[in-house]
Amino acid sequence: MNYSKVSKLSLFSMLLGISIAFGTMAQQLPQGAQQQVNDNFSDEEYEKFVAINQSLAPMQAEVEAKMVGILEGKGMEVPRFQALMQAQQQGNIMDATDDPEEINTFNEAGQEIMKVQQESQQQLQDHITDSGMEIQKFQEMSIAYNQSPKVKEKVDELMAEQNQ
Repeated sequence: MNYSKVSKLSLFSMLLGISIAFGTMAQQLPQGAQQQVNDNFSDEEYEKFVAINQSLAPMQAEVEAKMVGILEGKGMEVPRFQALMQAQQQGNIMDATDDPEEINTFNEAGQEIMKVQQESQQQLQDHITDSGMEIQKFQEMSIAYNQSPKVKEKVDELMAEQNQ
């Protein structure tokens, strides 16, 4: 696998991780609600969280490859797709491109990618619960990993130990 492929996969991994971690929570939180980050987890919860994340890697890689394949099939580069996606989220896609064909390609690819993400999200959630952790706890720990230095340090330490 060349660097460019790895780079594409890591970008999509980040997108997929965000969609999994925040997908259900975004629907549950009231508009504008501030969420406090829980950083108190048991050793068992940390160990399960790390084990689940490591076992999800092959599943995520498969999904990421599908998403990259969709873009490649449409003739669109990952960075360009991301730039258009960001512009669309900010409500100014027309500032990013005035090419109707490119917008159409972006929309088609985006719909296909969303379908792949929706299908994979259920599989990933099933895997998490089958591994002995509730989805809400997994999401809580994912958010804490990204926002709490204490949680990040503990998870990174456990991952390093398991990878030795």
